[in-house]
Amino acid sequence: MSLKTRIEADRSRVFLRQDHFADDHTWNGITFNCVTDEEVALKRKNNNVNDISWDNNTRETVVYVREEDWPGRKVPNEHGFFDNRHMKIMQIQEDMGMLTIVLSTVSPKAVASE
Repeated sequence: MSLKTRIEADRSRVFLRQDHFADDHTWNGITFNCVTDEEVALKRKNNNVNDISWDNNTRETVVYVREEDWPGRKVPNEHGFFDNRHMKIMQIQEDMGMLTIVLSTVSPKAVASE
């Protein structure tokens, strides 16, 4: 069995198993299986001083999904609803049949009062 075949099998058998890492989420009302990570997105946003998209009033989520399972268009600036929250695709990376998708949403911060 080739390495490529083993990696393809591992996508669902290990990484995207619901009893390991993955959960069901929705994109524009269509349910699919993926792994989400907001910590990676936060580190990417705060550690990269060259990132001109940095903004205190946005929230990012990184989604890991099999390429064939993503239920929408795979293009930057595509808008949709991820788990009923309006989000925009900021970045897409394809690697060995897996997509890494960075989603961003406006998240206004509360203003403290005295």
